[in-house]
Amino acid sequence: MRAGPGLGNIGPEQGDYNQVVKGGGHGNYRNIVVAPNSVQEMCDLTIKAFDLSTKYRNPVVVLADGVLGQMVEPLKFPEKVVKPEIDTSWAVCGNKETYQNLVTSIFLDFDELEEFNYELQEKYETIKKREVDVDEYMMDDAEIVLVSYGISSRICRSAVELARKEGIKAGLFRPITLFPFPEKELAELAGKGVNFISVEMSNGQLMDDIKLATCCKKPVELVNRMGGNLITMDQVLGKIREVAGKEE
Repeated sequence: MRAGPGLGNIGPEQGDYNQVVKGGGHGNYRNIVVAPNSVQEMCDLTIKAFDLSTKYRNPVVVLADGVLGQMVEPLKFPEKVVKPEIDTSWAVCGNKETYQNLVTSIFLDFDELEEFNYELQEKYETIKKREVDVDEYMMDDAEIVLVSYGISSRICRSAVELARKEGIKAGLFRPITLFPFPEKELAELAGKGVNFISVEMSNGQLMDDIKLATCCKKPVELVNRMGGNLITMDQVLGKIREVAGKEE
């Protein structure tokens, strides 16, 4: 993701969240969306994306930002990639046996297309139950929870460590899957009375999903930058102190 809208510039941003996570085109469909925060995860989640795409016959987006796209870090490839046991009898393979298979989204009959849409929604519900993936850091006793993904979450991790040194019980909740979104996990945290801070390089698009997942039980604070600007650790730490009532 780069800065927008329109031509924008080549600086990093996370402003494409809604476009990708909420759909991607016309019709009632969803992408599976995974969000790496390192070069290693760029590799690992790309492998996972192909597996998920084949398993669910569904588009999968590896949603990375401009920083990750230009970052150089050590990378370890899997020693052995195991082919998942997935039924692909539906596929067209260019041979006589699969010649009759037809993969299409064209339904000229209104009722048939409606039924197809209902089938898609059932699939998405299955994906929600099975494929949610999150990473938690210092969350065991956290009272202030940063929710962030991509490069922003790396900045949050350092801010959490500094906040802990100041005696503030901060933690990081990082959604690795943006769809399916970890609604249940965030709702459980909201039930414990924690305070949420959304940290993102966009206009609060992630924050909106946090509010929906937590039913607005507690205010969700926002730390953000746009236009190609990176969030700083001091900016995040300042908001943590503000929420904790320990502003300098």
